[in-house]
Formats: sequence, C-alpha cells, structure tokens
Amino acid sequence: MPTGLDTEAVPGRTARPDLRDPTPLLFIGGTGRSGTHVVSKILGSHSQFRKVPNEARFHTDPGGFPDVLAGRTSPDLFAYRLRHYWWRNFEPARLSFRGLHRYVPKRRLDAATDAFLRRCEGGEPEAACRQLFFDLLWPLATEEARAGLIEQSCDVVAEAGPLAMLFPEARFIHVVRDGRDVAASRVGQARWLAYPRTMQQGLEWWEGRIRRIDAGIRAAGRDRVHEVSLDDLVSGNRRKKTYRKMRQFAGLRNEDAMLGYFTRRVRVRNAHSERWRSDVPVRQHAEVDARYEAILDRLTEDGVGCVELLRRVKDRRDA
Repeated sequence: MPTGLDTEAVPGRTARPDLRDPTPLLFIGGTGRSGTHVVSKILGSHSQFRKVPNEARFHTDPGGFPDVLAGRTSPDLFAYRLRHYWWRNFEPARLSFRGLHRYVPKRRLDAATDAFLRRCEGGEPEAACRQLFFDLLWPLATEEARAGLIEQSCDVVAEAGPLAMLFPEARFIHVVRDGRDVAASRVGQARWLAYPRTMQQGLEWWEGRIRRIDAGIRAAGRDRVHEVSLDDLVSGNRRKKTYRKMRQFAGLRNEDAMLGYFTRRVRVRNAHSERWRSDVPVRQHAEVDARYEAILDRLTEDGVGCVELLRRVKDRRDA
C-alpha cells in the first residue's frame, strides 16, 4: 500500500514477461458520451488491470480532490460528501442507487476517511488525498492479484493537473468522438428536460468540455496523456494503428482476452457513428455542419490538441 507521495512505495511495477513497463494507474476520461466506457473495457480486459466498476468521482467532482487541494472545500466537508454522497446516492434518472458502496465496504470507507482527516489536520492534504484514493480503491486490484488499476470518470482528464501531481506514476487516456454525435447523444440522454436541450446547446456544451479537458492536459503535460478517437477505434486501420498505439501507451503487450473484446465488441454498429444524422431533421443538417466546422476552426486557432483527430474523422466522413 503506497504512503504519502513516495513513488517508491507505489504498487504495480512488477516484472512480467507479457508487459512492457505497464503503468500501475491509468485514468480514462472524456467529454461524456464519447466512448470512455468502451476504452476502459478494452484495456480492463488485460490481466494487468482491474477496472474500477463505476465512476469513483470523489477525486474529480466539484468539492472533490481538486477543491480540497485548492482550499475551496474543507477536509471536513469533503469527508461528509464522501460518506453521504459519493459512497451512496440515489439517481432519479436511473431510478437506482450509485456510488462506491457497490465495491467499497462501509468499514473500509470509515477507516480511510478517518485517516484522511488525521493527515489533513497534520498539514498533509496532498498525502491525505493520495492515500485515501489507494485505501479505497487499491484493494480491488489486490483481491484479483492485478498489478494495475483503471479508473474511468468523465472529468478525470479535465482535472489531470492536480491528479498528475498526486499520482506521478499515473497516465491518462483522453477519448474523443465526433462532436456532433456527442452532442446528439447528450441531448437525447437529457431527454430535453435539462441542459443541453437542443443540438445547438449540445455543441456548445461539447466545446466547453473539450476546452476544459485541453486545459487539464496542458497542466499535466502532453507526454502523460494519450488521445484516442472512438471513431478510429471502429473503422480504418483500427487494429494495427489505433488499438496498438493505445495499448503501447499503457505499456501492455497483446493478450487474447483484450484483443478478443476489441475485435468482437468494438464495431461501427455498436459505436452509433453518425447518430446525429438520424436525431436531427434533414433540413437542419447543413446548419449543424456549419456550426461544427466553426467550432473546429476556433479550437484550431486556440491550439487545442485533439482537433487534429476530430478533423480527420470529419474529413473521412465527408469524403
């Protein structure tokens, strides 16, 4: 179990013949509706990793790690939210409970939270946050004798700056998808009851999220982040180029289970490529295209890193 910010105490870097310098901690994020679950399931099929079953969120949400470290949230308030919100909360849209309670026993939660508060009182907020993360989640890896952990939360790349400082051994994967498909999916998910309610609002929401993520990548350092397109994972030279680069970034050799999941499950029909065309009336297609092109131009002007991937996908579809 790691302690403080001592990288020598980090679990995971065991010598195995089937791995190439694998990372012990891999964060996967994106805008939402971009394919983060797909990518985490691909890499989570490898014997190196145990995937956290659902979004942990306490390290990325408002009031979470970034706000504690910046002094915007007190440790006591964070601990209260951890015990009463992130551990178990009811989600009306799904009519079900979600949270850490599915895989973190209450006894472990209480012990880890108490230790977190003691370290914060001792003036060690960074070490307290780091140790809390491992106290809560690392047992998932050890109980299956895995050497690494995958955590997938949408905002994890947007908050890559503070997370990269807390976890110097970690790497990040940013999953991108055609912004028109993301916007259409997000609007459909909200069922016109919450923002974004229209395709225009959906594209505005997507652009804002992309900009936040790019700021996080800049803060962490681009060498710590690999950007992969969901559209590239399901089409073109997807195995030899996109899939291979992604697993090599994670430090993984190929395995039958991971490759099998990729080849069987990650297909065009499952990715709902160009879903926006069926969700948007045909008479509005040209308008949506023009708005999207204008957004890509703005992102290009501002040096946003993932725009090259997005343009390549759009050009391929237009062709």
